[in-house]
Amino acid sequence: MTPDELAEGLLDATLPQAEWRHAGHLTAAYALVTRFGPEHTVRLCRACIPPLNAAHGVANSAVGGYHETLTICFVSAVADAIARGRTLVEILASLDRDIPFRWWSRELLLSSDARRQWVAPDRAPLPFPAWQGAVVTR
Repeated sequence: MTPDELAEGLLDATLPQAEWRHAGHLTAAYALVTRFGPEHTVRLCRACIPPLNAAHGVANSAVGGYHETLTICFVSAVADAIARGRTLVEILASLDRDIPFRWWSRELLLSSDARRQWVAPDRAPLPFPAWQGAVVTR
């Protein structure tokens, strides 16, 4: 699927579950950030990921499904990479699914608080702004 097809599948909750893996998340973020910018992309993800999860039979709860901190982290990382002129291929190669553990402890990142709301890193500051919608922090 193309990046735009992945993004559209996310937006209308029709993306096949097989495409909604880490690379699919990053690819959809790339397409959305390119089209709408990071702030609007975060808002779109908040609105669209839970229904897509539900369509796949994944419960959005304190222990599974939508994760606010990871969403903001990866949208922000993708936005920063785009601003630095990185291609989608380079972004996919550089942002593995474990990269957030550079900045968050496992305990904090996997907590229900981090899943429900933005939680700032506890190990090291992010090397890019964290786009939280209308509020930008560093």
